[in-house]
Amino acid sequence: MNCSYGRDSQWTWVSRVMAFEMLEKFLFIILPYLSVAAFLIGFLYRFWVWGKTPVPLRIVTTPAPRTRGGVIWRLIGDALWFPSLFKGDRFLWAAGLAFHILLWLVLLRHLRYFLYPVPGWVEGIQTLGLYAGYLIPIPLALLLARRLADEKVLYVSILGDYFSLFLLLAITLSGTLLRVFFRTYLVEVKAYALSLIHLQPVVPQVHWLFGLHFLLVMVLLIYFPLSKLMHSGGLFWSPTRNQRANFETQFVNPWDFPVTYNPQNLWPPEKYHQALAESKEGKKE
Repeated sequence: MNCSYGRDSQWTWVSRVMAFEMLEKFLFIILPYLSVAAFLIGFLYRFWVWGKTPVPLRIVTTPAPRTRGGVIWRLIGDALWFPSLFKGDRFLWAAGLAFHILLWLVLLRHLRYFLYPVPGWVEGIQTLGLYAGYLIPIPLALLLARRLADEKVLYVSILGDYFSLFLLLAITLSGTLLRVFFRTYLVEVKAYALSLIHLQPVVPQVHWLFGLHFLLVMVLLIYFPLSKLMHSGGLFWSPTRNQRANFETQFVNPWDFPVTYNPQNLWPPEKYHQALAESKEGKKE
């Protein structure tokens, strides 16, 4: 019986090791490509849906520019320094602008893991990007506090709003912990990133917290096209922002074509009265 128990324990240990190796391969080899594919396909699909949606009327938010150059400048402002948000909610503007600036610095700092050799300008922003990583949880916490403290914002908030904020907080906090307390071998991390780029991925020997941090980033990539985070791209497709204020031009509604109307409707629109009257006269004859 002791021999049988020993063999069972050995097989249990082997099965656990095999399961862990399969999990590592899925996390570090298969999931990265799946998440990037989901992000790109979802992003392009949302753009395709927005692009083919007809907008026959001028519904631009006023005051609005009257020239195409003015529209381009307006979109650039909305994407970079949020002037319309500044007019509506100063607190949201400050927290949102701080978060986006810090996020860009952090993302640019991470380019050192994907580029070889590393450009000089990327090396030059490493210190700035490092402190941005330390500070980025602050505006995220402020945005979460606003969503919980403001009664009107709390009323319109949905589960996806909280999920995005908590996911971003988890990514930033785990990244900070990796930098400060749970150091991982950066040479191994860069070798792994380059192996993904060259389509020759290998499982890296890194701290478990790096695996969690990396997993959260991939979850964000998959979730991004499905969430309100797509406002980063949807802004440029919004007819309230990308149209000119040329209201003096007459626009014809392409959907206003002759259609058959249900005669059982008790209150038909005015433009169908004549057609309905003619159909009733024809039946009498």
